[in-house]
Amino acid sequence: MQALSVVILTKNAESTIIEAVKSALLVSADVIVVDSGSTDSTVKIAQQAGARTIAISWNGFGDARNRGAGEAVNDYILNIDADEVITRELALGIQDLHPQPRSIYGFRRMNFLGKKAIRHGEWGNDRVWRLYNKNETRWNLLEVHETLCYHGLQKYLIGGVLKHFTAPDIHSFNLKMDGYARLSAKKYLEQDKKIGYLKIKASPVFNIIKNYLFRLGILDGKEGWAIARAYYEYNKRKYNYLKQLKQQNSVEKER
Repeated sequence: MQALSVVILTKNAESTIIEAVKSALLVSADVIVVDSGSTDSTVKIAQQAGARTIAISWNGFGDARNRGAGEAVNDYILNIDADEVITRELALGIQDLHPQPRSIYGFRRMNFLGKKAIRHGEWGNDRVWRLYNKNETRWNLLEVHETLCYHGLQKYLIGGVLKHFTAPDIHSFNLKMDGYARLSAKKYLEQDKKIGYLKIKASPVFNIIKNYLFRLGILDGKEGWAIARAYYEYNKRKYNYLKQLKQQNSVEKER
């Protein structure tokens, strides 16, 4: 493949960033770490590992990824996160790629809870679309669950796997999911999204049944149950946070 740049988003990722940068160097000499206010050694470690770093104020994942692409030397961009590692098989798949015009590329992602690979449930059969030409597309500006704008573009899968060390334990994952629940509630409020009573009550229950039984999370043992339960709580919390935000807005309008 022709030269590409790798963009990595960070904030307080000193425990994982060195492996992310090392893996990025397998496919590119231009690795850009976009840091949004780390107070630990993330930036120093990234620089020592061979990355360039830029500091930004946080305006959402999509904005951060676009800003990183804007600093890149090359037109083709590969995005990974600070807790992700490019495997050698994926690196070879990328190196052998002959990108087509008007296309974006993805690959399978293997998610880990601690040291255990999770193969089923919400995390099973995970694919992410992260390689693209910055002159042809960019990330949307959603604050959470951002995606590449791929309308009119072809999508292709690359061989190999991206490893995602999602969380060291279920407690850490629950904290992460609480943050996503708050961001999702904020997004729903900004979109003036109407959520019916039935959906609020049924969605969390359906989600846990889907992930633990239909998607075979049960086969991942106690971790499978813990992850399914975490998504159940996430669904409950995002609607509760949305209700709180709406109540706050009503109080402020009455003042």
